[in-house]
Amino acid sequence: MKYILSAVAILITTCMFTSISAFAQWPIRLDGVPLLADGTPDLNAPTPRTSDGKPDLSGTWTLIRNGPGGGPQGMSIGEPNQPPPGVPPYATFWDTGFGFAEGLPYQPWAREYREERVLDNGTDNPDSYCLPLGHMQFHTHNQPREIVQSPSQMVMIYEASAGIRQIFMDGRPLPADNESMPYWYGYSVGHWEGDTLVVETNGFNEKTWFASGSLPSTRYMHLTERISRPDFETLRYELTVDDPGAYTRPWTGGFDVAWNWTGWDGSDKAELHEYFCQDNNLDVLHMTNE
Repeated sequence: MKYILSAVAILITTCMFTSISAFAQWPIRLDGVPLLADGTPDLNAPTPRTSDGKPDLSGTWTLIRNGPGGGPQGMSIGEPNQPPPGVPPYATFWDTGFGFAEGLPYQPWAREYREERVLDNGTDNPDSYCLPLGHMQFHTHNQPREIVQSPSQMVMIYEASAGIRQIFMDGRPLPADNESMPYWYGYSVGHWEGDTLVVETNGFNEKTWFASGSLPSTRYMHLTERISRPDFETLRYELTVDDPGAYTRPWTGGFDVAWNWTGWDGSDKAELHEYFCQDNNLDVLHMTNE
């Protein structure tokens, strides 16, 4: 039954998303974008900045750019792409640990639990039931995300699963562990370190699948994201996972995403598509703590 429910959820989502993509066309808007002589964007232009001098991270971003080749169902194949010196291993959508020479530092129970999930084809992934995705699922997903930036708050809107994250930039401290309500996306506060946005997040529930590769996580997870924009086209992420409940030590993965100006799906638009997901009216399964 689990396999059937998962397949139905994925089929509905795919068909719906495909139909929207096929018919939704918006004109490309390049207001304020630096242009080359031929009228196309200058992707190597300097990093744009806001009125207070901070890097402007706003806009629509898509497509992880440094993942490996894809095999069946997008699984990572071949040799991992090697990052430049000083850059952490590249994370991938289906296997976050693919680029780590010795794999991720699992606690024994976490390694066993992940292997069980993989053997079960990820049937219990919350995404299969239209529930929220985990952070690494969002970050490495090929559907775009939009960043809305203000001095007091950053908002990240993910097309996948219609996810929304709030990052408070008003100087408030991160709540101590277990002091905030447990959330799917956790509770996030951010600050600037030079030209890098540093986001710290805790307060996760234990229902979250942190990544599509069946990675386990616990309520003790503390994430640190470092986000920068080295040029006009590129958004660079580094994400450190500190979860002593599931891993023997903190570990860091990295990846780049590209500015989305032509429409990642081939359409002439760079806005987010509207995304719906329905799971056969089985909401009662997700309104309990079981």
